Amino acid sequence: MPLVVLPAQVADIEPVYDVYFAAFKDEPIVDLLYPGGVDRKAHTEGVKLWWAHDTALYTVKCLDTDIGKVVGMATWDIFWKPGEDNGWVKPDGIPWLNGKEKEKCEAVLSPMWDMREELFGKQRQYVYLSSMAVDPEHQRRGVGRLLAQWGVDVAEQLGVPMYTESSKAGLRLYESVGFKRLTHVRLVHREEVTGRQDEEVPLMVRMPSAAKGLSFKEWADNGYSPSYQVNGTK
Repeated sequence: MPLVVLPAQVADIEPVYDVYFAAFKDEPIVDLLYPGGVDRKAHTEGVKLWWAHDTALYTVKCLDTDIGKVVGMATWDIFWKPGEDNGWVKPDGIPWLNGKEKEKCEAVLSPMWDMREELFGKQRQYVYLSSMAVDPEHQRRGVGRLLAQWGVDVAEQLGVPMYTESSKAGLRLYESVGFKRLTHVRLVHREEVTGRQDEEVPLMVRMPSAAKGLSFKEWADNGYSPSYQVNGTK
């Protein structure tokens, strides 16, 4: 069962997002983002524009080469250039929503955006996992691990941290490739916003081997040194 992770191409948009929507069909985020259902034709055109203009975005697919099918996908933001002009820009909102639907969705996403900006700012180099999905019919084959390892390999080559907001179900996978849960900050989706019971979002960071065991909090508290020096040590 040869599985391989490859860059996704424009022709892959539909099969890549077939996997995404199958994996997340029962997740609240899909209802928030697409409250009236997903117009897949319009979605595909929107993704084409997104891929063409977002210079930090890298979408990858996991391909089962025996059957020629996309069985997993992940989207990564890779901020490898130094300087504020090359960093992450917090979104203005969700452009395709209006009224109360827009307000509700952004009330969930805005705290996540704010937390990301608080932790990494606009000019730090890091790798961000924004989404990962595995075809429900192909779970427990190591697809998620391969997708996660792709990002780990890139971050290790760059010598930069990784960040993601995990689900409870994804914790074990992320921990298995070296992510650790942040404990000095908390992000909670509140019932008054989501209509569901309060739920804490696990915030996960993986420091590169170049950090030599330095935790994210230690790194942040000491000024985010690119060389991971602490208090003048080498």
